[in-house]
Amino acid sequence: SRKGLKVYPSKANFALLELPAGTSSFDFSMRLLIEKGIYVRDCSDKIGLDGQFVRIASRTAEQNRRITDALGQD
Repeated sequence: SRKGLKVYPSKANFALLELPAGTSSFDFSMRLLIEKGIYVRDCSDKIGLDGQFVRIASRTAEQNRRITDALGQD
């Protein structure tokens, strides 16, 4: 898995990820979209989230596998 990435479980159909210190959530989101075709929600505008967070929705098993594969790559 990606070093320093922290996952906050949810009872909804998404996971909240805290990115490693110094990682821009906007840059991270754009890189996943451009390089992998995966959209994640940049949560930098959410009140109460101190740090760099993105939200990833749970989808089909195949789509979830693509996301976890992409997150595991450095």
